[in-house]
Amino acid sequence: MRNILVVEDTQIVREPLSRLLESEGFHVVSAADGSEAMAALNDEQQPIDMVLLDVLMPRMDGVTFLAAMRSDARFREVPVIGLTGVSDTGRLGRLRELGVKEIVHKVRFTFDGLLEDIRRHLPVASS
Repeated sequence: MRNILVVEDTQIVREPLSRLLESEGFHVVSAADGSEAMAALNDEQQPIDMVLLDVLMPRMDGVTFLAAMRSDARFREVPVIGLTGVSDTGRLGRLRELGVKEIVHKVRFTFDGLLEDIRRHLPVASS
């Protein structure tokens, strides 16, 4: 089972998204901000295969989290899909510099489209 870290501060988005991913056979680890997400990444009991990352969050935003994640050799290759409700070109550009695979705009996203993105960028599990 593949582990996806969902980092989203809005509970009304985080919980349904997590349940939908679980119904598709993924194991989901949830975090409400970048600080919680860093703790989840460092949990060696549940290695993370992909991150779905909100951009604007309290305590530690998505860009700061992703920069910290990429500075650790263990997580440089973990695919990340950015989730955002804003169109701040500076932040989105920085996400691209840090290697996000996709940027999904919350106002235009569909679960089927997101699932397609996840499957396209999630490494094939080794047997």
